[in-house]
Amino acid sequence: MQLQSLDNQEVIVIEHVILGAFLLIPLVIVVFLFSDEILEEHRQRVEAGAPHIDWRHPLRSILHH
Repeated sequence: MQLQSLDNQEVIVIEHVILGAFLLIPLVIVVFLFSDEILEEHRQRVEAGAPHIDWRHPLRSILHH
């Protein structure tokens, strides 16, 4: 069984995949851990009757009111 050497582009692709995994996995973990907290805070604001921000485009917001 012979080992084939990787050319430079294959090495770069592998490095990008590994780097992407190291950047993406912690982000997914953080989103998973804080999503419940964020949703709970949103529910509390809705139940308290707090005003919400209108994120629509300004023209659409003006036409809608």
